[in-house]
Amino acid sequence: MNKPELLAPAGSFEHLKMAAAYGADAVYAGIPRWSLRVRGNGFTREDFAKGINHLHERGKKFFAVLNVIPHMRRTQSFIPALDEVAALKPDAFIMADPGLIMLARERHPDIPIHLSVQANTVNSGTVKFWQKIGITRCILARELTLQEIAMIRDDCPDMELEVFVHGALCIAVSGRCLISGLLARRDANVGACTNSCRWGYNVRSLYAEIEESSKRQGEWMPIEEDEHGSYLLNSKDLCALPLIKRLMDIGVDSLKIEGRSRSPFYSGAVSRAYRLAIDSIAAGGEIPDESFEIVNSIPSRGYTTGLLEVHRPDETQEYTTNSPTHGNWMIVGAIEEQKDERLYIKVKNRFTKDDKLILFTPKGQILLDGNTMLDKHGKPCELAPGDGYYVSLSLKEPVDISTAVLLRANR
Repeated sequence: MNKPELLAPAGSFEHLKMAAAYGADAVYAGIPRWSLRVRGNGFTREDFAKGINHLHERGKKFFAVLNVIPHMRRTQSFIPALDEVAALKPDAFIMADPGLIMLARERHPDIPIHLSVQANTVNSGTVKFWQKIGITRCILARELTLQEIAMIRDDCPDMELEVFVHGALCIAVSGRCLISGLLARRDANVGACTNSCRWGYNVRSLYAEIEESSKRQGEWMPIEEDEHGSYLLNSKDLCALPLIKRLMDIGVDSLKIEGRSRSPFYSGAVSRAYRLAIDSIAAGGEIPDESFEIVNSIPSRGYTTGLLEVHRPDETQEYTTNSPTHGNWMIVGAIEEQKDERLYIKVKNRFTKDDKLILFTPKGQILLDGNTMLDKHGKPCELAPGDGYYVSLSLKEPVDISTAVLLRANR
């Protein structure tokens, strides 16, 4: 069985460090102004250099994302940005625009190019076209079924294929959307999407129905709203954990997690969930319960396997709200020091001695005893009230505090 690369997102060096620690084989990060995550991109040039070195020292890879589709007025400033990141020697560029790809191939032929999902690759002919151009990997469109991915694999046995397996889904074809550009003057295709598809939209009556009369005559589909409106275009999040074995059987080379705008903890936690699953399946086992526990405990909009499988609309869309669930875990503190068999914690969110406290680490979860909690003066206490407070908890086992996260499990 092919054991695929696990590729995780990074919106900053901290994201990158967490993803690497929790099991990602490679990390992708966007070049400011030239990738489709303008907001929340915390990388500087120094961070890129530090991140590439951090990964290479650990035998892992770094992919630099330059996948915008720019209009003429923006293209002139591309070459300086391209040359600057190329000098740092990333393991690949992730790109979508043919003109920018041509420039990258001409100027830096030694750096492989992975074709972005934005290019909407949905058949083997397209894969073969890009292979002739010199592309080394195609990130397949999210609109493909498992059967279609298998057909492309069979027809293109010597091309690397990458598939998204987790994260936010877009209502548009491979993210090629105009809603944000039309409503907010923020073009999704240059990284400035405002998620306008997830806004609440009103209909003219509290209850309405629509009919697609040419093919589904008499089949009326309801459009409903409450006091908040209706979220007609709001997709659930992708979670392909149940399909990982089938993707591995097909021979997909890389499994990709979406989420450069999410938290560093997200990058680490989801990396661990899929790392455990991939390793267990490759060894002939099943997906561990911990993998499902992790993805079900972090915030999400509910899960779907997207277009990898056939679903009813209500299995892929969330019509009643655009707010993610809080999940079963909340980050409640940052570990600042471990000394004398105690963890010293800067509190972020309220917790008490009776809460279920979990130290989330790359080696697994450690349950902490709230009854051992001391305040900053070393006196026993029952409550860590919130931001600005400092407490400590007993832990004899040494841990890497740079990647450990203190969580409160909701009752």
